[in-house]
Amino acid sequence: MFTNRKTLLAMSVASVFALSGCSSDDDKNEVVPDPIDPPTEVVVPPEAPAELGLVVNTSVIDSATTDVVDATVTFLENGVVSSNIVDVDGEALTTTTTEDGSVTFSIKDGVTLEEVTINVTATGYVGKTFAVSLVAEEDATTIEQVLALTSKTAEGIADTVVEATVEAGGTTSAPIEAATEEGASSASATVPAGVILLDENEEPVSGEITLNVTGADATSSAAQSIVPANINDADAETTVKAVGVANVTMTNSEGKKIKKFSNPITVSMAIPADTVINGEAIQTGDMLGLKSHNEDTGLWQSETNMVTVGALNATSGTYTGSFQTSHLTFFASTAPVDVCTSGISVSVSGDDVPAKGLTVSLDSTDASYTGKISSNSSNNLVVSPGQAKKEGISSSATASVTVTDGNGQVWFESDGEVDVCGAVPVVLANPVTYTSEEFTVTAACSNDSSQTIDMSGAVVKYSLAGKKKVVASGSGGTFSLADLVDGSTYEVSINARIPLTNGTKKDSTTITADGTAESIALSAVCETVTGS
Repeated sequence: MFTNRKTLLAMSVASVFALSGCSSDDDKNEVVPDPIDPPTEVVVPPEAPAELGLVVNTSVIDSATTDVVDATVTFLENGVVSSNIVDVDGEALTTTTTEDGSVTFSIKDGVTLEEVTINVTATGYVGKTFAVSLVAEEDATTIEQVLALTSKTAEGIADTVVEATVEAGGTTSAPIEAATEEGASSASATVPAGVILLDENEEPVSGEITLNVTGADATSSAAQSIVPANINDADAETTVKAVGVANVTMTNSEGKKIKKFSNPITVSMAIPADTVINGEAIQTGDMLGLKSHNEDTGLWQSETNMVTVGALNATSGTYTGSFQTSHLTFFASTAPVDVCTSGISVSVSGDDVPAKGLTVSLDSTDASYTGKISSNSSNNLVVSPGQAKKEGISSSATASVTVTDGNGQVWFESDGEVDVCGAVPVVLANPVTYTSEEFTVTAACSNDSSQTIDMSGAVVKYSLAGKKKVVASGSGGTFSLADLVDGSTYEVSINARIPLTNGTKKDSTTITADGTAESIALSAVCETVTGS
């Protein structure tokens, strides 16, 4: 037994020496871990913008020059700010400013809406409310709508501004009066002393006050050009038209509107001497209807007060109509008309309507209206029978008719005023040489050019400098720029609808209309994530 124990001990010692490398504990046989791969940075492009359905492209222009106007637009529906209008990214659009005179929008998903009211204001112009149809022709992807504003310095428009100071509490210590020069476009407003000025919530307004009065010549097309849309309800028993206008606004230094008064004020306007009521021309002492339009709601209302026809101005051929009111807004004296039940269309001959359609403008004492005819339309309807009633266009209405393209080029102009109720013969003559081009939009990540984004859902618009923008149609990132005036320079704006490295979602370029395909490469902001 003793011998066996010695043998076991020797074996144990030997095994220890074998494992320990005998006399050294550094045999260079440490366990080395597997190498760890460094993290990999991966560039992730943004999701491509979804292709759009029907969009409405509105252009605010000067009614005389057709140049675009920077303006503020508000979308209204049934007397309140609309909740059914969205921008091209699907975000709610209530009030916005135009970009180069253009606003492009759509209807919220799941909503059926045939018309929206748009209130438009711009510095130096008479504000106006428009009724914009949201019903497109078959297969159309874009509705193009012109919103024409009239300058306060235009022929037939009279405008004046008076400043005053009202003490705390909003009570006038002396009369405040603003009156344009005498004539066919004269208008005035007088606030007596001792009247309390109130905002829309009937809170007193004081401080520096500005009273602005605008009148327009109703013996020309000037007055109708500033009358807000839809002066009649669709189901109104009696159809009327405006025969005299006065736009009266009042604000303090903070821009707060004075909308009401504690006691009535007096407003006057010029009314043409040939205005007819019940088959006879008006005379001093007659009473006319009165309507007011609220720009904050887009709605007209009939006033209980009436307009008294005063003295005749033989020089201007107008009477002075006056009335009292306890609120401020756009006022129109009215006279009944037999409505144009057929509506207004154009019977086209001559050159073909171009791809992007044409704009038809009516201007007279009877009507001021802008409509569209398209290249594939079968009836070329400019004013529907229902719209003719809402605008107060009579069965005997006459107007100067002008047809222009998107570049402001005149294709037809009537010889003075012609009958417009029914079909108006129009002989189109193309005044320019047209061409078209393809315009391709590509986008790649700024930090990895191999990562590209499909630009089929981009919004591309183009125009001559200072003129209204037109939405280009296309697919697969390639867009058609149609109806280009050959040899002209066009501005092309692109809304990529994804973030770009210029800090916006938009970019622009210029092209020369020569039929040669053009393109733009956008630099997109792409996220970098850490992966393996």
